[in-house]
Amino acid sequence: MNKMDARNSVSMNPAFTERDRICREFQMKKFDVKKIVPVVTMQVEMNVDRLLLERQRINATSDVHVTIYSFLLKKIASALVKYPLLYSLYYKKKIITSERLILNIPVSIDNHVEYVFVQNPESKSVEEIAVELQKGLLLIRQGKNRLMNALMEMDKLSGLQTLLYKMRCFKNPRYFIEHFYGNFPVTNFATFNVTQGTMVLSEPMVGGLVIGKVKPNDMSENSLNKGPRCITFSLAFDHRVMDGAYAGGFLNELKKEIEQL
Repeated sequence: MNKMDARNSVSMNPAFTERDRICREFQMKKFDVKKIVPVVTMQVEMNVDRLLLERQRINATSDVHVTIYSFLLKKIASALVKYPLLYSLYYKKKIITSERLILNIPVSIDNHVEYVFVQNPESKSVEEIAVELQKGLLLIRQGKNRLMNALMEMDKLSGLQTLLYKMRCFKNPRYFIEHFYGNFPVTNFATFNVTQGTMVLSEPMVGGLVIGKVKPNDMSENSLNKGPRCITFSLAFDHRVMDGAYAGGFLNELKKEIEQL
């Protein structure tokens, strides 16, 4: 679909805004078939009973409302910094290591997705992560998301002007990732009441995680012997950059972080 076709479709569907269209065009470019990487997905189910109790304890005394998602992001970050290949980049057949972890958190806005970024989450408290998520969401709602604003600015320019803008603002994939996108996406499928799933990766990203909803591990709602509450974590990774042993090591480290509070 070219830009004119996209604009025509907007006029036919009033609920589909200009921001929606621009985001969809970005997604089409991001997931160009030439950029799709050879992804392997590994899934592990983890017991979150202790984590939920800890969240309840913190919320009883904290002025900041902490969701389970904030807790999980903290645990994911603590495990990720021990496996830095997962937030490295793959560009021009080379692995580029990242000096810092920047989580990319997709959030659903109208008919598209925008992103909240959490920088250096491994060095922040759960409350600080929760506040950063709230602030990021507020900026999106106020129309101040950095990536979306850059995409909207480019949409107004001609072909040559667009190229010059990209050269000036995006510079190279590493700059773009560090300033506009983040280097490790964590998608929360629980938002849609979904228990598990996977993600597609495109260069230069090499890893990402999908979190499912909390589910009781029992046979029936009326069972007296209900099992632990669990979440399925699905790790997608570029098999050119790492193998299953490395990825599996991360998942087991994450399981330890979550289950052994």
